[in-house]
This record gives sequence, C-alpha cells and structure tokens, in this order.
Amino acid sequence: MKAKDLLSIADLSSQDIQLLMSDTVDMKAQGWTTTLSGKTLALLFEKPSLRTRVSFELAMRQLGGQVIYLSPAEVGLGQRELVPDVARVLSRYVDAIAARTFSHQTLEVLADYSSVPVINALSHREHPCQALADLFTIYEKRGELNGLTLAFVGDGNNVASSLMLAASLAGINFRLASPAGYGVPDSILELAQEYARDSGAELLCTEEAEMAVSGADIVYTDVWTSMGQE
Repeated sequence: MKAKDLLSIADLSSQDIQLLMSDTVDMKAQGWTTTLSGKTLALLFEKPSLRTRVSFELAMRQLGGQVIYLSPAEVGLGQRELVPDVARVLSRYVDAIAARTFSHQTLEVLADYSSVPVINALSHREHPCQALADLFTIYEKRGELNGLTLAFVGDGNNVASSLMLAASLAGINFRLASPAGYGVPDSILELAQEYARDSGAELLCTEEAEMAVSGADIVYTDVWTSMGQE
C-alpha cells in the first residue's frame, strides 16, 4: 500500500500536527539519526529554490538518506516528459518525491500516478511544509499551540493558505490582514472555518493590519501583494 501523500495541510489531522511537533522536539534533541538510511528522495522542481531545497537536502542527509535534485531543464515536466510518465519512472527508483510546481494540479497528477509518497514543496495553492515549520517554531518558543493568536499580515498567498489551515487545525486563533481582493481563496477559508469549529479556534479576515496584530501572540509578515500582482 502506498504511504500517505502531503499535498495540502488538509491531508493532516490535528493529531498528526501534534505528533509532528512532539516528534520534532525529540529528533532535534537527539541530533542526526539513521531513520532514513537507505532511502532516496527525488526533488522535482519546476522553479528555483533556496530555502526549500536546502531544507529538504539537509534533512534527508541528517537522517541518513540521499537526495537526487532534478532541475526544470533536466525534466521538462509536462513538456519533454509527461507528468504521469515522470511519476511512474521515479516511483521505480526513489522512495519519495518532493515537488515544487507552478500548478497544484501537477502535484495531484504526480500523486495519482506515483506509487511512492508525493510531498508538496510549494505550489500556487499551498506550501504545507513551510506552514508546519512555522508552527514548530511557535511550538518550540511557546511550548504550546492551542489558544495562541497568530496574525498574518500580507496577501492571501500559498503560505497564508497553508498557515490558516494548520493554525485552525491546531486550535490557534488566526487573523489575516490583506488588501481587498487578495485574501485566501474561498475554498481555503471555508475549510479553515470547519477546522476552527472543531478546534475552538477563531478566524478573522480584515483589510486593517492594526486590527489583526492587536493583542496577537505571534505576528507573521509577508508582502502586501505578491510579485507580479502590483
């Protein structure tokens, strides 16, 4: 049976997030391990990356695994090579695929045709690994997540979407301040509201940054509008 994909925060439960936080604390205290010895991760990137690539490569090596980086020029995803074919071929060689794509649909097709787990290393819709890393920073500094208030000031981009979902699952009150017309997609907001009802978290979307940050425990800032949307 294929192990679980991580394309969206929606692929996780509140229990998954809590377990990730506690396990990460333990692993960080232990230092390098051989947990992933003999495992290989393919990094399949359609766009350049600094922090995401370095994070994945270091994590695999520190856990005893190996990494193969595949650049856009080498693969030509969806052009020189069809996405289903790439998924099938890589599945025969590697143990997991972390893909950084322009379209979220590309990730979904990769996951549909791959027999190994596919991890979203960024798409236009979400950036779940970034959100989980952010939550761990908060957890490490504050010792808890439930009941905290997190304000995000910036446009409702992929990071904001994943962070809103993750916060709502974890019981964090989430406030988003973004300019009119640049909030998170309705589908993300509706799902976050569903999670918040279950966890007891509160959600606020506003155009006023001062309203969002007033009394917040954590303030997260990003661009007011993303590059090319000015």
